[in-house]
Amino acid sequence: SSRRLQCATPEPSLSIAASMTMSTAARRCALCAALLASGSAASFEPLPWDEAYEKAEATLKKMTVPLLEISGFCQRQIFANRMLFQAEGELGNGSPYYGAGGYYLYYEPNCDDNQTTQPRWILSQVKPWKDRTSDFDLDGECGKETRIILGASKDQPPLGTHKWRMQCGKGDEISLQALTLREVPQGEKYALLRGVGWEHPLGQWFDLRKFWYIGNTVAIPRLRLPALNMQDAASGFRTMWSETVGSVTVFPSLLSMAATWDDSIVYEFAQALGKEFSAKGANAILGPSVNVHRVARNGRNFEYLSGDDPVLGAALTKAYVKGVQSEGIFAVMKHWVFNEQETHRGSESSDVDDKVAWELYYPPFQAAVDAGVC
Repeated sequence: SSRRLQCATPEPSLSIAASMTMSTAARRCALCAALLASGSAASFEPLPWDEAYEKAEATLKKMTVPLLEISGFCQRQIFANRMLFQAEGELGNGSPYYGAGGYYLYYEPNCDDNQTTQPRWILSQVKPWKDRTSDFDLDGECGKETRIILGASKDQPPLGTHKWRMQCGKGDEISLQALTLREVPQGEKYALLRGVGWEHPLGQWFDLRKFWYIGNTVAIPRLRLPALNMQDAASGFRTMWSETVGSVTVFPSLLSMAATWDDSIVYEFAQALGKEFSAKGANAILGPSVNVHRVARNGRNFEYLSGDDPVLGAALTKAYVKGVQSEGIFAVMKHWVFNEQETHRGSESSDVDDKVAWELYYPPFQAAVDAGVC
């Protein structure tokens, strides 16, 4: 939380359209995450773009270590949205073990020291004691771990489709389900492009696992890249469950902050916001929201820092980004340009010519880029 983060200095002539291509955005966020994971607590000097891209490319070229991807088909299951496991090390019996998002995959020569049982690979929410040679969960009995019993090699998890025992539904309800385990050759690259933490029960809407952040990616310890722990921030750290209500600061809305017409106040507010997010383990704020108001009845106008003035929005956006990122948390500008109403937002068309776009809609987004937003 004491680390400071500054992203690369923007090129003076960089346009908003050119700066936010997929490759550029991916490189910048990879760079920001790498800086955030650095062991140094000192402030970082801004990097020239050429050097920043060179460092990001060098990191991405190294990311060829295979991962294990597990997927299944059970309503209300732990792998509804798939899991990407990466090697964590070796156990006392010499076999590798893998982990992702609080789940672990490891080999055990028998069922908790019961010599009459077969060797097996276990999928469990309990982290194994890696110095032991068996009974890695220390429960002394064959419990209800998610597992497959095979005479498989301890050096390689059984790939393909097997009948793994996994938890479906709630409580201790257990059923046998077919899960697929496969290798992802360039898994670390893939891991940065795929979020984890959300379930998608059959026939239902997406469901966030309890106490996960709104957005999550797996960490890559080998490259010292941390997990991305991203959280919404319209008026502070978003509470998703009753247990977290009362544990956060409810800040004024961003529209209220815009009404101050004071970038120094916005900067101080953003610093306080960054400190609270950092204390809660997040390293990314899904904000600021900077769209210029064009539809008075837009249900999300209260979230937007610009009000109906692009010049004001640009000044306050710069203060927000610099304030948040001074606390080692990176900001994410949103909700993309021309997203001006909630009604039919998934199907309506915002038709804007270039002159109006650059004079009215783009300035707050350009200001975020110029301030070093990730």
